[in-house]
Amino acid sequence: MNSNTIFLIIATLIVAAGAYWYFFTGTGNQPPLTAMSATSNQAQMQFQSLVSELQPISFDTAIFENPRFVALVDLTTPIQPEASGRPDPFAP
Repeated sequence: MNSNTIFLIIATLIVAAGAYWYFFTGTGNQPPLTAMSATSNQAQMQFQSLVSELQPISFDTAIFENPRFVALVDLTTPIQPEASGRPDPFAP
């Protein structure tokens, strides 16, 4: 056998053994560390406090009754449909 073939077989066996160990021994399915959950709880508490600060926000809707706002005109231009090109532009 060629030395490259032997090296390829050994490398394949090592990769297969590593994949087996990772997926079937349970080391890849460990729960996150407790330090991460503590920081997530702190972040969640900070988010909830910020949301509670936003609850009393209200907007003044009197602008919609202003005569200048009511006098605004829609200036959009309608787009006319155009004929499409050939189904296959590269066809002869």
